[in-house]
Amino acid sequence: MGDIFKNKFFIILLIVACVLTFATMGLNLTGHGSIVSDTTNIIIMPFQKFANIVKESWSGFTAYFTDIKELRKENADLKAQVAVLQAQNADMPILDGKINSLMAYYGLKQDHTDIKQFQDAAVIARDAGNYSTVLTIDKGSFHGIKKDMPVITTADGIVGIVGYVSEVSTFTSKISLFIRTSNSVGAYIKRTGQIGIAEGDFDLEKEGKCILGSLSKDTDLQVGDKIYTSGYSDIYPKDLYIGEITEVVPDPLSQTLTGYIQPAVDFNSLRNVMVILEFTREFY
Repeated sequence: MGDIFKNKFFIILLIVACVLTFATMGLNLTGHGSIVSDTTNIIIMPFQKFANIVKESWSGFTAYFTDIKELRKENADLKAQVAVLQAQNADMPILDGKINSLMAYYGLKQDHTDIKQFQDAAVIARDAGNYSTVLTIDKGSFHGIKKDMPVITTADGIVGIVGYVSEVSTFTSKISLFIRTSNSVGAYIKRTGQIGIAEGDFDLEKEGKCILGSLSKDTDLQVGDKIYTSGYSDIYPKDLYIGEITEVVPDPLSQTLTGYIQPAVDFNSLRNVMVILEFTREFY
């Protein structure tokens, strides 16, 4: 304890404290206490202002981050809503396509009382090559599919033929396109009713086309004529759409005409088909 009173700094601090204490008491006794109050206020005021600035800054700081958090939440909610709307919009063409397909098949069933039963299927594979004329679908004998059953699809709301079932396994089947070389379909010209044969052609099948052959030179065939199945076949029902004539080529040597057919079906983009499981055959 004695060492403390020997410390010069402590002694000076004690003297200053005593002087200030007695000076304050004296000023108060003589009625000049406001001087002390004013002095104290002058000393304290900068600290009070600084404290207020800090408080206001902190409030603004926390409010800023609160606003940012709310904005981020609103942004996330809006993004989620946009994603839902985009998904719905993306699904619309698919739904429209399915509705159009169903309406086309329904219309076909109404017009063709000879067709009794369908089986829908999806294309799951294509044979290797520059232009595949053999497709694999995801339905087989388990689903009632048998060899030589006709296969159709819809294109822009119009039902067109695809080909026939060439091989069947339990859960898959192979479809041979009607444009394949060596394949043929009994056909007729819708406008005139004249008969011909829609045949696969080696060169044209690579373009997704076929020919209408076996026509005499006197056949009335024009570009734009619609070609349909004639029903003179063990495979295809009558009046299924084949395609449209894009070119007519006469052969002076054989005295015949050949028409180039652009099928109704785009085989490259073909994804879904319908197998006709049962129809009433017409005999002539």
